[in-house]
Amino acid sequence: MQVCESPVAQVVVRTTDANAIARLDLPAACHVRRGGADGDGDDGDRGEVAIWLGPDEWLLYRPGIPGHEYLAEVTGRLGDAQPGTFLMDASGQRTRLLLAGEHARTVLAHGCAIDLAPESFGPDEAAQTLLAQTGVILHRSGDDPASGFALLVRSSFADYLAHWLLDAAAEYCHTDAAAEYCHTDAAAEYCTSTEGPGHV
Repeated sequence: MQVCESPVAQVVVRTTDANAIARLDLPAACHVRRGGADGDGDDGDRGEVAIWLGPDEWLLYRPGIPGHEYLAEVTGRLGDAQPGTFLMDASGQRTRLLLAGEHARTVLAHGCAIDLAPESFGPDEAAQTLLAQTGVILHRSGDDPASGFALLVRSSFADYLAHWLLDAAAEYCHTDAAAEYCHTDAAAEYCTSTEGPGHV
């Protein structure tokens, strides 16, 4: 089982303008668009993710760029399609947790009521839901049905949720090594994994 916290630059878009929606390639209701910008379709170390949040609201996020630079880049893509469109740097609001492993769906099912089976929750779908009584934005982190999940959670709840995920995964781990939540300031990234031949 692997849980990583990886901060990302985030921009909230509020608009009803069809031109702005087209220029930013914003997804339809309850959907997510991965790739675009300089990405390759997976929610990895490059590329942009766009998530529908409401009838006139989307969240764009992208790793590896400061929030203010990302806001300027998104603003530039809008060009003259700015009247009636609101953009805000929301990078400090949420952080991204990445959950990977054979039993990732089962672990999430311990605290999430929605059906995350591949046939019910596809790679282009996103949901705002509760996980362990914590509000999250949830989507698959890749096209493959075996890919993990990306969870956007309020920054103040990230530590709690990461520990909850590790606790929920404990019954699927067949190793005596203690699960540990560690972080490196140099990388600005948290990575935790249960090692050994029986890891989840």
